[in-house]
Amino acid sequence: MVTTSNKLNRSPKWLVLNLVAIGTFMSTLDAGIVTVALPTLTSVFRTGIVASQWFVLSYTFAITVLLLAFGKLGDLFGRRRLYVLGILIFSAGSAACGLSVTGLMLILSRAIQGIGTAMVMSSGPAFVTEAFPHSERGKSLGFIGTAVALGLLAGPLLGGLIIQYAGWRWMFFINVPIGITLALLLTVKVRGFDQNRDGVLDIRGTIIMSLALASFLGAETVGSKTGWKSPITLSLFVAAAILTGAFIITERAADMPILDLKLFRQREFTIGAIAGWANYAATMPVAIFMPFYLTEILRMPPHLVGLMLTFGPATLAITAPIAGSLSDRIGSRCLTSIGLLTAAIGLLTLRALGPNASASDVAWRLVLASFGSAMFVSPNSSAVMGSVPQSDLGVAAGVVALVRNLGMVCGISIAGAVIATVQKNYAVTGEIMNASPAIARNLGFLAGLKAAFLVSAIILILASLISAMRVRPGDREAFEKMQ
Repeated sequence: MVTTSNKLNRSPKWLVLNLVAIGTFMSTLDAGIVTVALPTLTSVFRTGIVASQWFVLSYTFAITVLLLAFGKLGDLFGRRRLYVLGILIFSAGSAACGLSVTGLMLILSRAIQGIGTAMVMSSGPAFVTEAFPHSERGKSLGFIGTAVALGLLAGPLLGGLIIQYAGWRWMFFINVPIGITLALLLTVKVRGFDQNRDGVLDIRGTIIMSLALASFLGAETVGSKTGWKSPITLSLFVAAAILTGAFIITERAADMPILDLKLFRQREFTIGAIAGWANYAATMPVAIFMPFYLTEILRMPPHLVGLMLTFGPATLAITAPIAGSLSDRIGSRCLTSIGLLTAAIGLLTLRALGPNASASDVAWRLVLASFGSAMFVSPNSSAVMGSVPQSDLGVAAGVVALVRNLGMVCGISIAGAVIATVQKNYAVTGEIMNASPAIARNLGFLAGLKAAFLVSAIILILASLISAMRVRPGDREAFEKMQ
């Protein structure tokens, strides 16, 4: 790692952190708000459920496909410039969303928002890492984690209030003045993060990588609708594999690759990427499928379901900065391994839930799983960001965000496939033949959910073992002194 160049960066580090945290909160908040608004948007634009999903998917696709490219751009042309541009593009996309008169216009506007968010996600952590010394890196990234958690917490609540009292357009318009103000503050108050570096963007690698990611995401999306063995799904997976191979070959031959594959020779970088993917692949199904359990099996009212779902983000908001600060003192190895193992235990305890569980039974198990994940996230991000030269901080931030998004997508697909398979087997084997269709469906779902949690726990246990292979704190300190 190359330590932070504070002599070049004169702006107060806490000012940088606060401004970046606001932008992170805003982009995370928007994702939660739109999810709550999907029924309203479907009704307003008279789109089907499948078409309405693209109000979210267009945003997600744009972010995932462009993360690495923008991370590299930030390294070459300045992270502050890219962050400001990302905020302005996000604000412009928000205005376009609020002015949308057709479903297609909203989908395209959401993609514009996604482009801006990709800039924010890829440059924000690198921006903060550059502003803080390595001895405070974990703490600073922990506060970014808190901003993410607060956005996840506030999104559904604010979304419902805005839709009810101001109308759906204002959930987008509200971003515009905040974004413009934030961009002005970053332009006027922050200095020293715009050093241009020699090099050009690897256009060929960018295009191939974008096509590979788009093919993979397309396969995941289509496969969940038409089946994993359908010709179009298999074709997209094959295309993704071929394009990934072509990307590796291209990057090895490139003078200025968009992703320097030599970074994966760093143990911290590679283990951090693998463990990061595993964490989100294993924990995302809780956020997606637990609401169905709470609603359909336990028959909880909507307000109580919403309360249950706040435990995860609330735990992350509290734990992330503490875990980040601890990693600055004792390193990331112990915290990440124990965190993943704790999350696995939390998922295993969720398997004990039945059709008669109480709200408290659910709450403490969700807190335990979330606590383990929160203990992992900030130290892991700090380890990844600290394992690369300062010239590659943007790429490292892009990788952290990319494995997060891919982990979420893969986790949902894996859990969904497990649940569907178990439900089908339940019906076929006749274990619930004497039950009504509704009871049969619910019991099959509950069994499938427990099986999915078992698979997720196994993923986390394996990731915990891999995470334990990180560089020891003493070795890391010696390495940093050599830079």
